[in-house]
Amino acid sequence: MTTLYIAEKPELAKAIVAGISTSSTSRNGYIECNDGTLVTWCYGHLFEFVAPEKINPEYSKWTLNSLPMSLMPVPIQPSKSGSQQANIIKGLLKKSSYVINAGDNDAAGQRLVDEVLEYNNYKGRTGRILVSDLSPTAVRKAVTKIRPNSEFQDLSMSELGRSIFDYIYGMNLSRVCTLVAQDLGYDGILSIGRVQTAILGLVVKRYRANKKHVKTPFYDVFAIFNVNGQEYRFKLAPSKDLVDKFPDNFDDKNRIIDQQFANQIGNFINSQGTGEITSTDHKISKIQPPLPFSLSSLQREASRVYGISIDKTLELTQNLREKHHLITYNRTDCSYLPTEHHQLAPTLLATINKLVPSLQPVIPYTDPSIKGKAFNDKKIEAHHAIEPTESNKANISDLTEDERKIYELICRKYTALFLPPAENAVSKVELAIGNFLFKASRTQEIKKGWKVIFNKDGDITNEDDDADEDADNDNGTGDLTKLIQGQIVNIDSTALKQGLTSPPALYTMDTLLQDMNNAGKYVEDARLREILLERDKDSAQNGGIGTPATQAGIIANLYSRNFIKNDKKNVVPSVIGEELHDALPSFAVKVDLTAYWQEQMLMLSKGTFSIEQFQDRVDKFVNSAVYNIKENGLNIKSINRVHYSCPQCQSKLRFMSKHKFWSCSNYPDCTSSFPDIAGRPDLNAKPKAKAENTEHNCPKCNKHKLGKRKSDKGFVWYGCTDYPKCKASFTLDNGEFKPLEFKKSSPKKRATKKK
Repeated sequence: MTTLYIAEKPELAKAIVAGISTSSTSRNGYIECNDGTLVTWCYGHLFEFVAPEKINPEYSKWTLNSLPMSLMPVPIQPSKSGSQQANIIKGLLKKSSYVINAGDNDAAGQRLVDEVLEYNNYKGRTGRILVSDLSPTAVRKAVTKIRPNSEFQDLSMSELGRSIFDYIYGMNLSRVCTLVAQDLGYDGILSIGRVQTAILGLVVKRYRANKKHVKTPFYDVFAIFNVNGQEYRFKLAPSKDLVDKFPDNFDDKNRIIDQQFANQIGNFINSQGTGEITSTDHKISKIQPPLPFSLSSLQREASRVYGISIDKTLELTQNLREKHHLITYNRTDCSYLPTEHHQLAPTLLATINKLVPSLQPVIPYTDPSIKGKAFNDKKIEAHHAIEPTESNKANISDLTEDERKIYELICRKYTALFLPPAENAVSKVELAIGNFLFKASRTQEIKKGWKVIFNKDGDITNEDDDADEDADNDNGTGDLTKLIQGQIVNIDSTALKQGLTSPPALYTMDTLLQDMNNAGKYVEDARLREILLERDKDSAQNGGIGTPATQAGIIANLYSRNFIKNDKKNVVPSVIGEELHDALPSFAVKVDLTAYWQEQMLMLSKGTFSIEQFQDRVDKFVNSAVYNIKENGLNIKSINRVHYSCPQCQSKLRFMSKHKFWSCSNYPDCTSSFPDIAGRPDLNAKPKAKAENTEHNCPKCNKHKLGKRKSDKGFVWYGCTDYPKCKASFTLDNGEFKPLEFKKSSPKKRATKKK
């Protein structure tokens, strides 16, 4: 019985071999172990959906009449880049009786190996191995826990459902929106996607909220008293009962917005004369270091600190991993490390000491025995956080400046794990005056701990920081630790402090990525919101849209289509982006769409309905959206132009911006084209002479005839009528066709005057 492991990537395949075999031989596209076990790999997805025009030739031309496209069930085929490896695996499957799926420990990893098996109609026994750590020890442990691959069918079906919806939805909606817009004179592509268009929705909504915000005043009420010559200022903390009783006097953050009401409270406090200290809480808060980087958090940090784009950060981490071998797997959405990796700390810290001069002064103060919350096997699914690797040969001088910056960020986060916690002295005191509650708090740093290696640009945010986010520094000069619970104090006066509401901040790339990974909070339907949040309960995301590996490409596409742009450091929508947002059906620009189809995929994975029924639901949803847009059009004003009609067939002319000419929208049925003059077609231009058909076969393709053409200067030449598929051209010399050679004209030398 031949056993075959199919890993998601070559790195995992090599790790499996190291974990199960004492010796092995590398073959073409796989590795053969000494016991006959075979280990091969994919390069991510080896298969792709077949293009619409291959399903139906009518779809090769974008027309409204062909929409919506009927593509179900969508067949798959080996991708151009993956066909060679797909053929190798096909051969290995024929001689294997037991195949073990070693895809990543997530839905995508499960599916990409399953589709290999399904495409090849493999009927043998199948297993599933879950490897989250590439160390030989971890692999050997995982091999002892191989489970039937059928147990993971729900993950596989869920991913299949997601990919089908995204493909059918994106193909149809992009075509219909583009064609409708082109009828208005737009010459670009309006690409539509479940995630992409929801991101556009987030950007537009935030931009408009920022611009429409009107600053309004709010009022804080302070009670002021003195004890032993020290002044204390406590701020009113409105109770729920007070807010419920006078709702019109408060905003959504429970701040008083009625000045007269605030004065009335102040007058009442003055009339009371005294108050009682009802609660004191003084403690030393230990703040643990931040977790290591996931790809998304690293992209955010690199953008905020260095202004490095998220796609550039992805590229730089690829270089650090594949070219320099300085970091672990980079396309991870996890911020935790395997427990077993804790023993690597002394070695990795030594590598950092060697390669990162800025961290050398602090390395002697690290304690490799510290084992914080970052080391947690239960928090790891497919991949662990990004961490440095041991490297004896690497040299920091081999890195580019940007590579060095990214590497130092990663090393700084890792080094912080082995430094003492930061410590703050935190005091919180409550004062009761009648039925009103006043509060004061103060946080004072007493030990920098791990924060010593972070400059003002470094990421030192920490979810476990016990400091009161709402603490008001305007507490007076008094030492809160001197106040005692039950103490009666004399109120000297009250004060009213006016503030102004602030608009929601425009997105930066940092905050946009943060919201993309926490997009569940924007789902309007409460039931669907819970479904999306439940999906990510064990993930670094919280109802996220897109994955760390795909987010960079999606955002780059929004920029390339001119849907969003940069305004200094802010991410804002373009005019066309706003108009596209407004013109689309409301569901298309909301995160709710992801949540709704997450519910459908969940039901598919649980067997509530079959894949055929799921496909039918996708078809009905997409068809409805397409017909809606075809019937109602798109209200996009900024792309409206004067419409020019083709003199030959009366169809609309389209401006082809890339090559600066006007083409008939009825192409290829009508091949009319006209030069551009100051933004309009020159309809009086002399049309190019049509080729004269001949009976001579094209010597190159030998499938089509040659057409005879004549240049403006009288030069006669012949070209294949299957142009542009066949671009052969010839001259006729003594009855023989010879290839036509186009000589590049050399620039004329400028004549110089003799002195």
